Amino acid sequence: MTAMVTGEELAAALLLPYDEQTGDTVIDQVAEAADAILESLLTVDDTIDHGTHAWCKEAALGVATEMYQARTAVGGQPVSFDFQPGAYRLSVWVTRRVQGVVGQCWDVGGMIG
Repeated sequence: MTAMVTGEELAAALLLPYDEQTGDTVIDQVAEAADAILESLLTVDDTIDHGTHAWCKEAALGVATEMYQARTAVGGQPVSFDFQPGAYRLSVWVTRRVQGVVGQCWDVGGMIG
């Protein structure tokens, strides 16, 4: 299975520098973690490569962005323009925000019971 989001794609989305030769450890780790989270929630089918679907890539990029911001923000919370801290974003809602995007590939068997 190909990666849904790579460190290079995440860095480009966040307008961060990324060295193509050596990579960036933090950005690469966040991209891999976002892939792992989404892969655990999507259907397991040998004929489907989620890394090629635009909606799965978009969802992985959204999760990776939330994770990167939580990891680099002071106290793990994003701060708005008026310096007010936002809510902690890495809860069950990090996947709920993208559930509609990947609805076609969502593993509904995990929701039963």
